[in-house]
Amino acid sequence: MFVWTVKTSFRLLTGLALVAGFTRTLASAQLEQTPLRWFSSTVFYESANACVWAGVSADICQTGYRSAFRQHLRTAPMYRDEQECEGDFYPDECFAAGARGLWTPWLSGFSLTRRASLDPDSRPSTTLYFSEPLYRERDDQGGSHLTTLLEKLRAGQHFEHTVSRHSEIKPGSALSDLRLKRAFEPQRVFESAVAW
Repeated sequence: MFVWTVKTSFRLLTGLALVAGFTRTLASAQLEQTPLRWFSSTVFYESANACVWAGVSADICQTGYRSAFRQHLRTAPMYRDEQECEGDFYPDECFAAGARGLWTPWLSGFSLTRRASLDPDSRPSTTLYFSEPLYRERDDQGGSHLTTLLEKLRAGQHFEHTVSRHSEIKPGSALSDLRLKRAFEPQRVFESAVAW
């Protein structure tokens, strides 16, 4: 009887240990999440209409353009004279803005970035849209191309000829560059759960 009880107890404990181990393995397999993968693409547009003509939803294009325009009004560099503005951008791409007679570059377009998280089956599950203003600048071949202010900052331009909106910060300083980098970041337009 004692032997039978020990055998039964041993089998019962072994069975419980196997069941517990199996359920723990199943639970950890279900809890283990596959890391999200992201896909990103950025396209430059000269207007909201050009964006729509490229096959993007009118709502996305118009919202992206409005967001870039608002960011342009907030962050576009201001210069005391036209030559300094055109020196940083492109001839005939600056205008006198406002009653103070400061010069600023024209908004030449906007970039629209689509960033999608991909589920394990490689289908987009969530799509984030970002936009930022574009400006025309000289290229190395004597022509021009569109660029963002953040790209100009990353390329080493410090906007030292600009009029600072904050009197305590000197244009071209490291602190000014840090503030500009934060200000020039692309703005999230909206999030969509629908695949594009």
